Amino acid sequence: MYAGLNTEIPTTAIGETMSAKLLFSWRQVVVYAAIFGATVFGLQRLLRHTCESWIAFDCPYYWPVSIFELRAPRMAGLATAGLVLVAFLAFYRLLESRDFKLSLTIVFASLLILGSSLIQGVDVGLRTPVAGDARSGVLVPYSLDGQEYWHDAIRISDPIYFFGHYNEIQPTLHEHAHTHPPGAVLTYYFLSRVFADPAFISIVIMLFSVTVTIAFFYRLVATETSEATARYMAFFIALLPAVEVYYLATIDAVITSLLIAVLYLFCFGRSRWAVPAAAFILTISFLLTYVSLFILPVLLGYELITKRSIRRFAVVLATIIGVHAVLYFATGYNGWAAFREASHYENPNGFMLFVDPANYLFTRLEDVSEILFFFGPFLIVMFWRGMKRIELTPLFTLSILAIATLLGMFVVGAWRTGETARACAFIYPFLLFPLAKLLDSGPQTKNAKLQLASLVFLQTLVMQSLGTFHW
Repeated sequence: MYAGLNTEIPTTAIGETMSAKLLFSWRQVVVYAAIFGATVFGLQRLLRHTCESWIAFDCPYYWPVSIFELRAPRMAGLATAGLVLVAFLAFYRLLESRDFKLSLTIVFASLLILGSSLIQGVDVGLRTPVAGDARSGVLVPYSLDGQEYWHDAIRISDPIYFFGHYNEIQPTLHEHAHTHPPGAVLTYYFLSRVFADPAFISIVIMLFSVTVTIAFFYRLVATETSEATARYMAFFIALLPAVEVYYLATIDAVITSLLIAVLYLFCFGRSRWAVPAAAFILTISFLLTYVSLFILPVLLGYELITKRSIRRFAVVLATIIGVHAVLYFATGYNGWAAFREASHYENPNGFMLFVDPANYLFTRLEDVSEILFFFGPFLIVMFWRGMKRIELTPLFTLSILAIATLLGMFVVGAWRTGETARACAFIYPFLLFPLAKLLDSGPQTKNAKLQLASLVFLQTLVMQSLGTFHW
């Protein structure tokens, strides 16, 4: 039995034989899944009763998932899920035989994300994320009148004018665009000029995000693990339900991939251009979303802890501020004013803790719970096992800094409406660092790694089969 990998394995001879081959005995699989499901269901019913009978607050019906539509599985969807599962097993074995070659990993990961989305059909799976509309309570997969970034983008006649006059235009935009910098809408504007069908826009965004995520996550993990573990983890991250569900079409997938690139370049890049490149990419990210603020305390804390300096962080921060200053004087776009408008739109009455304490408390719980729900029972167990093997390494330091920063953002009221598995998808790489170290600490069997990947991907297939996740 490998030390630290399975501290709860039964001591029977059968249990020891199982543990020598797998990370979880099949009895544990059933028990962990049952506990996880019962906990989620129990909390969901308790919170609904609390909301309806005691204290009114913003409680999603399918808590902790903020925006979700349950639907009965259809034969076509179940057949697609079966085919995707077969494809996963074939892809995995082929990648395993090729030592998880990165180019093949990117191709196969992209195909699995596409396949799992197609469980819901072409319209709902591919077009809805870009051009759908669910405001009436009935999902319309393709509509010229909706609230997505694309709906604002197709109304732009002059992108230069849109950028320069964004502070005037921002209050007139739909909910999603209203709370973002102009780059989010302009991304969809340029893509819509190339691809008339929203389905192709979804695929392009996914391909970009998957490629960047896998390439840089591999490099991050490889700084402290073996080549084999880093390559495995590069494929594994694409199997996470949050990645499978939200990496198709959402701007949040682009943000996550850019922040992973920034993290590697700033913390581990060896070229003299690494920090300027990180500063440039992070500046682009700030033109897409204000959520990019998340990475600043992580970078600052890392440099203070590992280098006892803030010189490189100052370069990054100065670049971001300098570029925004140039844009202001050159075009008129005021990034600070746009941020304040977005903040006011999110919290028009002020800090939620003071104006609506019940809602503040329960939405904070929702924010954390949705991230854990998409992470799933088996990765929660593996994360816990990894965190118990504390080693003050750079990756462990980054995990702690990222978790603390995100919790701090929740405390100050960020993500008023939940949707954190999508909007906070950038946290998942940090949660996987302890798992990567754990897997690298002992001679894991091929079956053990396949079991873990299969359990996580099965969660994705079940979630995609049972309903539609909107944003």
